[in-house]
Amino acid sequence: MRRNAFALAALLVGAASAAELDAQTLAQRVDAVRDGVVLLAFQARPGVCGTSNGSIWTRESRSISGSWNQSVCLPGPVRVSLGRADGATISVRTFVGGTWRAASSETDLGVVSATEAAHYLAGIAHSIGGRSGTDAVSAAALSDAPDTSPDLVSIVRDANAPLDARKQALFWAGNTTLATRELVNLYDGLAPFSLREHYVFVISQRRDDAAVDKLIDVARHDADLEIRKRAMYWLGQTQDPKAVKFLRDLVTR
Repeated sequence: MRRNAFALAALLVGAASAAELDAQTLAQRVDAVRDGVVLLAFQARPGVCGTSNGSIWTRESRSISGSWNQSVCLPGPVRVSLGRADGATISVRTFVGGTWRAASSETDLGVVSATEAAHYLAGIAHSIGGRSGTDAVSAAALSDAPDTSPDLVSIVRDANAPLDARKQALFWAGNTTLATRELVNLYDGLAPFSLREHYVFVISQRRDDAAVDKLIDVARHDADLEIRKRAMYWLGQTQDPKAVKFLRDLVTR
């Protein structure tokens, strides 16, 4: 009888521990690892591919790392490795497809919610720079979360966020279902030259009236001549009648 009681108590403790773990947020589970490596995986959105050499690409665009290669497609999941030191995430590496086996020194969280992962990764991109910041943004954008555009826009608008992360977020925001008018509204907060230059390319990939109108506005009014030239170049690529008329009028003045 006593042995059965001990066994039941052990089962209850195990069940309670599992319930507590399930109740923790992803951020809490990551933060529980003060130093080391945390591994996690989550569902990729449709059309996301990886290759055996580590490249990542989507069926709608060129690869975001490595060479362009559509011959092999590993369709997911998105796998992320987080480096932790002194209770902070200091590095992020993103992969698509394949599997990994955690080393004894690594903590594998397994498959997590795509929505929660996207929000967590976008959050740390506000303060982590270099490749880690861009990998964090890309991983969030590649997730099968319903809508990552609010998190991406938040990064773009954050003047204190690393520039590389803001550029990556701007690129992916242009590739979401974010309305073009919302993308247009981002322009006024983009002070750095390289971010405005990148913006011109991103908005040019939207071939609707609002995008063309914004390119014309930038070509007319941006304070930097080089940015105006870039806007004119992309207007020329659209073949839109309004764009053609605008450029013709410039030449014939």
